[in-house]
Amino acid sequence: MKKSVLLIALLVSAGTVLSQVNFEKGSVSEVLAKAKTENKVVMVDVLTDWCKWCIELDNKVYSKPEIYDFANVNQINYKIDAEKGEGVEFAKKYKVQGYPTILFLDADGNEIDRIYGYVPMKDFKEMMTDYNKGINTYGDLKARLEKDPNDIEANLKFADKLMTLSELDDAKKHLNKIIEADPENKEGKTDDAKYKLASLSDKETILQNLESFISENPDSDILKEAYINLSESYFYVKNDEGNSEKWFKETLSKYPDDDMVNSSYGQYLNQRGYALMDKGTTEDNYKKGLSFIDAALPFVSGSVNEASAYYIQSKLYYNLKEYSKALESIDKSLKIFNRKLYRDHKEKIEKQLSSK
Repeated sequence: MKKSVLLIALLVSAGTVLSQVNFEKGSVSEVLAKAKTENKVVMVDVLTDWCKWCIELDNKVYSKPEIYDFANVNQINYKIDAEKGEGVEFAKKYKVQGYPTILFLDADGNEIDRIYGYVPMKDFKEMMTDYNKGINTYGDLKARLEKDPNDIEANLKFADKLMTLSELDDAKKHLNKIIEADPENKEGKTDDAKYKLASLSDKETILQNLESFISENPDSDILKEAYINLSESYFYVKNDEGNSEKWFKETLSKYPDDDMVNSSYGQYLNQRGYALMDKGTTEDNYKKGLSFIDAALPFVSGSVNEASAYYIQSKLYYNLKEYSKALESIDKSLKIFNRKLYRDHKEKIEKQLSSK
């Protein structure tokens, strides 16, 4: 009986290990050598140990069968810390400026393309699959546009590439090209181009342009992104909490139980609480901050932002000298993300408790 239980436990454990992207160990040169031997692309996840979106990538992308079924068969997968060992020079060589950055390299170490930051599983799968095939990369799209400057799909995807590189003026040219080539939106990309142009507006016009897009394109497949962008822009660009809350409520009503909407609203509430975490000078301000975190928690549950929420909650309790509650909250953060910032705060709380 004991042997059977042990066997089941081992099988479950083995299944858990296999149900994720398998990342190679060893040096960069060893990984490239293996890629050359197996004639495969290398996917390199460049990360740091403080990067919360790297944790989210592990939890919500690499753990999905749609991702690991492809990644484990078709490419060599590798992780490297940009702040440790050879990762420092590696990050400099490939000009990595934010984390996570996911590089796709050929076996000689030449860059095929990259994914910037955390992207949802569906988008990640599409890009990973394309880059393995050598399509929809920066070079491929550029070649397509040299051959046919009016290729609408290539213009849209190339504009996205340019936006991630902060080459915004060039991106706008390609987006306007789509609108000129297909003013009636027959190919279903013109509304995307109009939304992206609105999102690239300056601080003085972005709210008006996003509202106009929503009003003029009620059936657009990118409408949800416009609602989120407008809700966020009222807060982060204009610091207009009233209108931000109004648009978030409308967005939540229009897209109930949507992960992207919930995440955006949860981060907004976290930020409202964070603003009162250190700057609040009265007990009422700290309590108000706690109310924002209480509201945020259902929206960030199951994401790495839940760890952020508990950290802010802990800091607010600490400011109120409710050290036991502060400890309880920071322990919840650490269960989700074992980050030095959180460990340091826990140590601070424990010193207060031990001094009593």
